[in-house]
Amino acid sequence: MEGNALLLACERAVPEILGLSQRLVNMDSGTDDLPGLRRKAELLSDLFTEQGGSVRLLEAAEPRKGKWNLEAVFHGTGRARILILTHYDTVFPAGEAARRPFSCDGEKAFGPGVADMQTSIAMVLRALPMMRELEGCDYDTLTVFCNADEESGSLGSRDQIRALARKHDIALNMELSGAEGNLITVSGRGMANGRLRVRGRAAHSAAEPPAGVNAGLELAHQLLQLRFLSRPQIRTAVNATVGSFGSRPNVIPDTAEAVLNIRVADAAEFSRVENDIRAIIRNRLFAESEVSFDMDIAIMPYGNNPVTLELADRVRTMARAELGMELGYRHAIGGNDTSFSAECCPSLDGFGPGCVAMHTAEEYLPVRTVAPRLYLLLRMVQEVCRGGMVPLNRSSEEAEA
Repeated sequence: MEGNALLLACERAVPEILGLSQRLVNMDSGTDDLPGLRRKAELLSDLFTEQGGSVRLLEAAEPRKGKWNLEAVFHGTGRARILILTHYDTVFPAGEAARRPFSCDGEKAFGPGVADMQTSIAMVLRALPMMRELEGCDYDTLTVFCNADEESGSLGSRDQIRALARKHDIALNMELSGAEGNLITVSGRGMANGRLRVRGRAAHSAAEPPAGVNAGLELAHQLLQLRFLSRPQIRTAVNATVGSFGSRPNVIPDTAEAVLNIRVADAAEFSRVENDIRAIIRNRLFAESEVSFDMDIAIMPYGNNPVTLELADRVRTMARAELGMELGYRHAIGGNDTSFSAECCPSLDGFGPGCVAMHTAEEYLPVRTVAPRLYLLLRMVQEVCRGGMVPLNRSSEEAEA
């Protein structure tokens, strides 16, 4: 099954993919909905088992215990070891599936998480039997990882992803491919959260306000000073997102704090931002106030390096020659699970379908993007199996390097 025959097979598979997507969309799996996540994990376990996979449910690590990630392993007689990353949690609360069930008008499919990324999982499920029929598509191991924790930062799954990536030759992430389904992701920003804390001195707000040191005013002063840290030209963004001060209306607040959300494309920017913040906050509004800052790096940036770009260019060449499709580079606005797999093996992102209005009630899937993205996933797996994309069977020393 080559060329146009494969594309026709992908087009014929779309109705079945949408049917699977409907089943998944119509089950709540919000990232904080533990019962809903468990129900969907059990459904996915059944679906991947039906495809011949050896399935394990892996409980997420602290602080995400109670969530269950799924690992489905398929064995063949080839050499390639391929990891496919997906996530089945969504940003939507329990009850959203009943309020907005799956619907499709032939061109657009709607429903909570329809494109991010329930349809991607449906594509993988349909791709599995197609791989068995595709010449040259024999692997040693193909592992599908379905994360229950991606929308809340993968704190409970990132070590599981790293461990799997060390055992595989390549990781392919089924995240979205742009609104038109015509992009391949070559980089994703890293993320850190910084916490700015202020300590002042309490006083009665009417009787003796001068005796106090207003932590709320000091916090406002600091946030105004820090508003110029972003560098859009290199995709660094620093934004105050959460803050608080005071607890009683008649007391000058003695504590205040704010969270700064920090996104970077270059890991060195984490240090630059942290050092700049520490220097800036020395300038205080009140000499008696105390201002401190600490930062926690949640996700390292990935991609936009020779390995990622070479893989992306091979997919772009394939799409141009075989589909007449010109793929552009996508630089993801935030990080995702590819950030963790890329620490351990060559990784490429953006094999899922198109997505419009992600994370909103208006999110929809452009149906026309499903077949060509399924085609590219199958051809990528085929070329990896043939040894044409990455070196196969890396040693354990290479994987750890």
